[in-house]
Amino acid sequence: MKMTRILTPLALAVSATLGTQQVLAGPSGYEPVGPPKLYHAGTAVVRLGGSYVDPDNTNASLRNPDIFPEFVVDGRRGFDFDLDSEWSWQFSAMFMPFDHFSVEYMYVGESSHDTDIRVDNFVNDGFRRNFRLNDLDRTTNVLTVNWFPVCPESWVQPYVGIGTHYTDFDSVRVREPVNEALAVVGDAVGPARLSVGSSWGWVGQVGIDILFGRDSNWLVNASAIYLDMDLTADLDYAVRGLTNDDEERLFYNSVRTKFDPDPWLWNIGIGYKF
Repeated sequence: MKMTRILTPLALAVSATLGTQQVLAGPSGYEPVGPPKLYHAGTAVVRLGGSYVDPDNTNASLRNPDIFPEFVVDGRRGFDFDLDSEWSWQFSAMFMPFDHFSVEYMYVGESSHDTDIRVDNFVNDGFRRNFRLNDLDRTTNVLTVNWFPVCPESWVQPYVGIGTHYTDFDSVRVREPVNEALAVVGDAVGPARLSVGSSWGWVGQVGIDILFGRDSNWLVNASAIYLDMDLTADLDYAVRGLTNDDEERLFYNSVRTKFDPDPWLWNIGIGYKF
């Protein structure tokens, strides 16, 4: 009799608890009813769009000024580069191994930047202050880890990221007015070349994905990426000289400078979520 008195209230309590859990669990009986997660672990996104490459700083400092005194005036060393901003295209692929975090690879396609150079000493020799060198072709690869701070159910997903980049420039022949100036100032013979080295550096970015509705996999993306970029540029030209045996031959001078363009990438495009 005592056992019945104990078990009956216990059975009623267990039954009531199970019933309450069924109600709270929703129609499936396993999880609460709510909007589905849109950005969660296992989500992948590809994006394609345009990219505006905007150098932030183009000042340069001449190395070894004692070897090239013709490019130093009043103690001021060397070159000022002026890299024009330019449009390009970009593609990125992103994967989320965990909720709120993703790994992203971006490729920014080739863009040709008009490049001017200013060498003060050319002014003293009766030449123009600014010279148009040529177009420099650039490509950039970016790898970042991004953080998405809002809830995975949101169809508007802002993010911030940090990572690294590899940027490559092609070498080009300079234009004829520069060759003429080098012939007077530096006894140059024949065409000169401008070579800009490749660069590794860190990047930071902010961006946002906006889905075209909660039930759509298509989205629009916008982002801004800052690239820390340290470049070395060589202006190479040939000069005539004598060997130890008093034979005339061509030697090559390389006027080397270092500059930090630190460009911004302003991106806009569309994407698809898997």
